[in-house]
Amino acid sequence: MTGDLNRAFHRETVLGSGIGDERIARQRGNSGLYAGIRVAVHSLNRGKGASFAWNAGANIPSRFANAVAKEIQDVISAGVLAGCELTDVLVSVEDGSYHEQDSTETVFCEAAQKATIAALRQARPIALEAISICRIMFRVEYATIIERIFSEKGQIESAQSEKQSSSVTVTIPTSRVGQLLEQVLAATNGHAKFSVESHGFRPKAEPPENHGRLGDLRWSAFARSIYWQRTLRTSGVGR
Repeated sequence: MTGDLNRAFHRETVLGSGIGDERIARQRGNSGLYAGIRVAVHSLNRGKGASFAWNAGANIPSRFANAVAKEIQDVISAGVLAGCELTDVLVSVEDGSYHEQDSTETVFCEAAQKATIAALRQARPIALEAISICRIMFRVEYATIIERIFSEKGQIESAQSEKQSSSVTVTIPTSRVGQLLEQVLAATNGHAKFSVESHGFRPKAEPPENHGRLGDLRWSAFARSIYWQRTLRTSGVGR
């Protein structure tokens, strides 16, 4: 992933587990700085969101716990792959070490950030895209022009045709819902009904080369079904 994605329509998650061990020990003038922390990351089932756990006991002093937790939350919010918030992941502080004089909140925050990022990267992060289910109703005479719109868009779930109206249910990235709505209304002169339902997230992937062609094939079948239903009604077959 070379650039940031739109945070409104994308998330990050992990496919596996990871461990981040970070120990900072350096001199600062006549004194030293020290902090040690171990962070574990595990994937969760889709829709679980982000969870946090503290299993380090007293190996990290309580006076640093709030700052460490906030630092980890900042990493979860920023992501490690494409600048998007992480979801469906458990991040836990498993262990730590400190020095009574040399440990500070600042150095523990630095260690927590580095350990969390290392654990997430080890856990195989991927980008997710939000998807929506769109249900569209339109008059039969608009079927051909609607076919052109859908020949390059989305995954068609179902299509139905009645005497005067047709409907289609399609799954598309949420980022494209507004564009689809605009195109459908323009194509039907505003004579279409359009509803949208959020359908969670799915792994983001580049569309296959034959994506548009598959859409054409699916919609050609749909258009043919409309044609034959109209032909049969006109000829009186099945009355």
